[in-house]
Amino acid sequence: TIIIFLSLVVERHISKDISNIIVNDRNSSNINSNSSSSSNSSRTGGKEINNYKQGILTVSNHRSLFDDPGVVSCLLPLHLGIQPKYNRWGICSQEYCFNDKLPPFIKGYIGAGQVLPIWRGGGIDQGLFRDFASFLAQGEWCHIFPEGGVWQCKELGGRGRDFRGVVSDSDTNKKNGTSSRVDRSGKNAADASKLRWGVGKLIAHAPIRPRVIPFAHVGMENILPSNPVTGKTELKRRIFGGEPLKVHVRFGEEIHFDDLIEEHEKTHGALWKYDGADSAKNATVHKWMSSDSDKELYHKITLRIEERMESLTEKVVCRET
Repeated sequence: TIIIFLSLVVERHISKDISNIIVNDRNSSNINSNSSSSSNSSRTGGKEINNYKQGILTVSNHRSLFDDPGVVSCLLPLHLGIQPKYNRWGICSQEYCFNDKLPPFIKGYIGAGQVLPIWRGGGIDQGLFRDFASFLAQGEWCHIFPEGGVWQCKELGGRGRDFRGVVSDSDTNKKNGTSSRVDRSGKNAADASKLRWGVGKLIAHAPIRPRVIPFAHVGMENILPSNPVTGKTELKRRIFGGEPLKVHVRFGEEIHFDDLIEEHEKTHGALWKYDGADSAKNATVHKWMSSDSDKELYHKITLRIEERMESLTEKVVCRET
């Protein structure tokens, strides 16, 4: 992490001071659920709970396997980044970060860096994702890559696209309505979008609606480029020496979802909320399964995030490539 941190020259264009947002929210993020604002309400099991903490959820495009910690570790000044209480919580696919072939000390190092395992392909109702959500409920800073994989094309990648960003024939058929299959993410294939729906679930059922802040970046693909033929990740031949690695990062405005959630609750009733307390995990397991109406809301939330991220990604990636 230190080597990556020192090798990066990060050019930041930040519409809001992300450092102040994270530090201030960590130091004073208690919210009284009796507030008149709907975004501050907290319900768990139908009960009002005071003094919940509002979490921060950052979302970004995914350019390489080193984006976290390579980029995320550079978002805060060094004197803050070395303090665990200000660090983000993230998730990483079991096949990469927690593979049985990895030495135990490597997996321990990754876990100590506040990274949790996720079963890629396991769907939005998996228990590992619930564990990640619990940290957001506790008011922590959590980061997620909604594309669900590394995409080094000039636009957002994600579902139904190959490593070049090309829409597959099967995805085209789905959009034409020739398939009604529902995949593990809970989405109907005919309504396929670029981002995965897990981010929508995190937001919809949070006990306090988190602050959702998008950013886009470009440059990390130069240290771990994808082979243009096979799509497999390769390591840059000359990591040291030569031209320094430059990473351009741009933050967008905070994204709000009050209108989507309020509209949904008017039709379907109050949404269930997950909990951040360890003692409540077993009590919320039965609620963690998503209904069809829940998935409709996840889709709407995810589409709003996709619109913002698409715009940011085009501005940042096309500027540099």
